[in-house]
Amino acid sequence: MFCVSSWCKFLSLVLLVAVLAACGDLTDDLLPDSDDKRAAVSAGTTGYMPGQLAADFTVSTSNETSFQLADHLSAGSAPADVVVLYFTMWCPICLAHSDHLYNVVIPQFAGRGTVVYGLVDYVSGSVSASRASELANGYAGSEFVTLVDSEHVLMDQFNGAMGTVVVIDADGTILMNEGYRNGAALIDILEQQLP
Repeated sequence: MFCVSSWCKFLSLVLLVAVLAACGDLTDDLLPDSDDKRAAVSAGTTGYMPGQLAADFTVSTSNETSFQLADHLSAGSAPADVVVLYFTMWCPICLAHSDHLYNVVIPQFAGRGTVVYGLVDYVSGSVSASRASELANGYAGSEFVTLVDSEHVLMDQFNGAMGTVVVIDADGTILMNEGYRNGAALIDILEQQLP
């Protein structure tokens, strides 16, 4: 009996070591920092990473109009200095971030250049459901444009998920694509980009 029990413990230990070895370098998860660990990108390429150009897109808004990125770039019909996209699920974490964006970030940069702030709703599934979520959460008529990503165009294009913030400059270059956290990275970028 003792031999079987010892043998099972030994096999469990070997299995645990094998699983941990397969995980690779765990120090990134165990000792996080703010350094961007993504691979470098080539300037002028299209993609979703900072330094790359954002591909043009067109999605519906909660007000049943079309929103095209090209319209808000320097050569567009309604140019902006930057376009800020925040991916929301309307959950408590997303609402805390979007409330911080609305109550702290937007007022801090009011009157400094032109910024388009878009809430990317990728969970509601339709314009009417997105509008209902926007109304229920108090953003109807605000500085936010609610983008209805029912086909997950933006989610796929920017590799977005709950709490992701994407900042695109007037030339279409992605300046930021990361989680909102406390908004400090977004504030730094807006400080640099806005007159």
